[in-house]
Amino acid sequence: MRKWNVFLALMLACGVSSMTGCGLWPKPKSTTDLYLEGQLEAERGNYDAAMASLSKAIEKNPQMSLAYEARGSLYKEKGDYAKAASDYKQAAKLEPFNFNAHYELGLMYQYLQRFAEAVIAYQKAVEIRPLDPEANMNLAMTYTEMGEPLRGLPYAQRAVQGSEQTPSAATSYANLGILYAQLGKNEAAIDALKHSIELNSRQPEVYLNLGQEYIKAEKYEQAKNVLETARDLAPSAAISEHLGLAYYKLRNLPKSHEAFDDSIHQNPQYYPALNGLGVVAMTTSQMSAPPDLDSAREALAYWDRSLKINPQQPAIQMLVKKYTGK
Repeated sequence: MRKWNVFLALMLACGVSSMTGCGLWPKPKSTTDLYLEGQLEAERGNYDAAMASLSKAIEKNPQMSLAYEARGSLYKEKGDYAKAASDYKQAAKLEPFNFNAHYELGLMYQYLQRFAEAVIAYQKAVEIRPLDPEANMNLAMTYTEMGEPLRGLPYAQRAVQGSEQTPSAATSYANLGILYAQLGKNEAAIDALKHSIELNSRQPEVYLNLGQEYIKAEKYEQAKNVLETARDLAPSAAISEHLGLAYYKLRNLPKSHEAFDDSIHQNPQYYPALNGLGVVAMTTSQMSAPPDLDSAREALAYWDRSLKINPQQPAIQMLVKKYTGK
């Protein structure tokens, strides 16, 4: 009887409707509480708990765009780009002028190779921030992935404009150079890639791209120089193979052979370098009088190895047929 009286006294003191405020039962969490809890759990690396809290916040208030955006970020971290896109899409719908929601939605669609939808999302983002370098460049690259680099060019140029005097300027110029290269604008590509290197001299991939453009322009000495720099920064099969080509065009066959051989050392399956070794060997054979048969056999052996790795090489097949009659 005494316990009941104590309970009744508490009810009278607090009021039946305010029992939760007396500490007997926990107070229900608000959507804001759940959102903040989710963010805190995410910062701690507890993604499952964060996801649960954010999902509860969304269930409690389906209009809470912040929760959709935060949950989308967690799905993105997990690599579930489809679910991330769904959440970012809802956040963008609820907040039409939310740059981040549109940008991240475009990025998810780009990852999913849903390029047409990515273009729409990125275009919304650049309407909100016209000079944002990342949104403009990603839009340009999406058009390129769609096989329409010309439509992406104005956005790549705008990305460069928006990134001036920022740490991302070197990347913007590099991407602009690659886009010019795909459009066949060789001199413009060279200028953009050179500018990127001037801003950041430790970019081996940019040196490689610049070397490729110099080779296209038949500027083989410049190609050799930048490719040697690239190799010193970060050796790779592709860099050494292009360096071998530059040396070959300069008629330095020993150095060409050395570079192609280094490419195969980097990656034994890199068949373009095997093709290069074959060309060097066959050239050596043809420069001898009479032709050096051992060098010719060596060339055919290299090309045979290359075709075993990748049979779909009509040019190499024609070379083999030319010199064997088969």
